[in-house]
Amino acid sequence: MSELNEKQLAALAVERAKIFTPGWFADLFGARLEFGDTFWLGLFGVMLFVVPAVVLLGGLIYAQAPGGLRPLFRLVAGLYGLWTLGVLQALLRIGVRGGYPVAGLVLTAAIALCGLGTAVML
Repeated sequence: MSELNEKQLAALAVERAKIFTPGWFADLFGARLEFGDTFWLGLFGVMLFVVPAVVLLGGLIYAQAPGGLRPLFRLVAGLYGLWTLGVLQALLRIGVRGGYPVAGLVLTAAIALCGLGTAVML
């Protein structure tokens, strides 16, 4: 693998600075990102921010009103299921080529079903 020159590194830094901005989310759901970026960053990269926020919020609710945890977790599971369905539709619009993207579609659909199913069953 060859090393990147200064110009390529600068272009990469500019591209990375766009991640998780409003324009990036528009590109994510508009299927204008690569399949890998849509799958990995759309499904799991966002969780780097959501999971700590839910844990903190859950801790605060548990300290104040333990009975409020079930509605919170139901809401979070439902929202994540809907989020995953949005990522799934973007992945389908991008299109699949090869075995790994097909596995990614199946995994994304399973995650969406589990999230929505959890929201219903809690």
